[in-house]
Amino acid sequence: MARILKETGAVKDYWLEPDSRRLEPRTLALTDSRGRPLEEIPYSPGAPPEISTVAGTPKGLLIDFGKEVGGYTHLKFASSRCRRIGAQAVESIRHIINPLFAGRLSKVDFGTKHAGFDPGFKEVVDLPHFGGFRYLWLYPERPGSLELGEVWLDYTPHLPADPAECGYFLSSDDLLNRAWFAGLHTIEMCTVDPTLGADGKTRIGEGSWVLIDGAKRDRLIWTGDLGPMAEAVYVSDFNTDAVRDSLTSLARRQRRDGYIPGCSPAPGIGRLVSGLFGEYVAWWVVVLYQYYLHTGDLETLRELFPAAVRALAYLESQCKEGLYKQSPLNMEEWCFTVIRLGKPTHTNAMYYWALRGASFLAGELGEDGLSVEYEARASDLRKAIEHELWDEVRGAFVDTTVNRRRVPQDGNSIAIVSGLVKEPERRERILAYLRKNFWESWGSNNVDVPYYPLTPGFPWHNRRVMPFMNYYEALGRFMCGDDDGAMELIRRCWGNMVDTEPGTTFWEWAGRRGQVDGHFCSLCHGWSAGVVPLLSKYVLGVRTEGVAYKTFRFDPHPAGLEWVEGRVPVKGGFIEARVERKKDGYDMKINAPKGMEPVS
Repeated sequence: MARILKETGAVKDYWLEPDSRRLEPRTLALTDSRGRPLEEIPYSPGAPPEISTVAGTPKGLLIDFGKEVGGYTHLKFASSRCRRIGAQAVESIRHIINPLFAGRLSKVDFGTKHAGFDPGFKEVVDLPHFGGFRYLWLYPERPGSLELGEVWLDYTPHLPADPAECGYFLSSDDLLNRAWFAGLHTIEMCTVDPTLGADGKTRIGEGSWVLIDGAKRDRLIWTGDLGPMAEAVYVSDFNTDAVRDSLTSLARRQRRDGYIPGCSPAPGIGRLVSGLFGEYVAWWVVVLYQYYLHTGDLETLRELFPAAVRALAYLESQCKEGLYKQSPLNMEEWCFTVIRLGKPTHTNAMYYWALRGASFLAGELGEDGLSVEYEARASDLRKAIEHELWDEVRGAFVDTTVNRRRVPQDGNSIAIVSGLVKEPERRERILAYLRKNFWESWGSNNVDVPYYPLTPGFPWHNRRVMPFMNYYEALGRFMCGDDDGAMELIRRCWGNMVDTEPGTTFWEWAGRRGQVDGHFCSLCHGWSAGVVPLLSKYVLGVRTEGVAYKTFRFDPHPAGLEWVEGRVPVKGGFIEARVERKKDGYDMKINAPKGMEPVS
């Protein structure tokens, strides 16, 4: 193949993955009693500042690794005259908790990561596993002083073997480049050994690596989160085994009625709510469909398709008069702090997407009768959704059959992405409504009218910017030819996060004014990595058309960029592409392994 890539050497300028599993901090800083940095110095083993209590005012030491990390931290003290030391692992300085409450809070709030210890005569203090943090704050919990001689971390998230074995995206826009590699780092941080899920002790899945929702919390396989995460995997490190094992881990816990748990087993929340996510049953089928499209893994499809058949039977059993209906036993959704009653647009659109995907999969397995049945059911469902939930005046779908006042981002975006809305005029009206009524300078909100007007700042899904659903809105815009709108939404949503601490990973949601939200919010959340496939599949323009890229589409959407290049991993190597502006338009070049052909 002729060499067409020109910028490969620049990958190192954006690469965030560690070179080894032993990491040292970047800087240290003395802090006041609330963790605010007072004086920062580069980290040098054996020469740290002293931490002490002076006149009853505790001071601390903020250890900054420079990016989101996770694993086992080890502390070696040069001296210690303190019987009790506290350690907080946080993703943002904004998440530091008052030392008086941190220890107690950590026992009931799994968003607080705290450890207290007596250094005593130990040569090295080994802290428990903290899955996601950038800063480690040390402080005397009792009067005394200490000097830290050395600190290092045993890094536990997934590591790509080498940058040369990973896909990449680069362009003339530095912000987009930083966003792509921050998305990759988010995915790698949320790809974990299944023995280190949840509380760091409970096994959450099968295989060597699985995809979890958040590095800090919940550290569980959540089906809905797999949607954007798996799409990011396919264009970056191509760790498809982790996608397969995540799907398989959930399928093995399928109930007799076909329900697939929303998340993997774990103490506390996982056990409490995993049986209530009816919407996530549809997500599981959609992720299986996308997995097969990108891998062509017929063996796994044969193994898991019976679970998809049972899952669709479960979804059908939850329908009333043609539409999926919420009940107390199935009403939890990705927007988990909001209760939506009646028949929701979003879950029904997801059910439609699952039926269409399963119809394709059935055809691949030679089950033509089942394929036709699923297509027929999808057609009937589409007609019911349009009849019951479309609002002609607003030009968008309403939230539910009993909540027609609100228009949701999720249901409308998924209606476009899934192919449920086929008419170009309707798709344009939906996107126009979203832009006019949902957009902020930091992204697009999840609903036009807050669900709970009396508590506008709480709960978390009460009109907030959620990168999870911003991905599907931006995807819908690209699919409908609104390249400028999609690129602007990318810059607003992911650009805001990449320009804000911690800056190397993407948040579960944004605060009310676009800032980092409270300590419970994960700042390294896999469902927020959708910018990776958006840039690789649409801006660069490489996406599968047939199964496993046997035929693929090369359809760049550079949207005014001077140049774009990158590579997408496939079986047998990479598809490489470069797009460069010329006087009379764009020059587009593509290389692909033998047997893979682009289609127009």
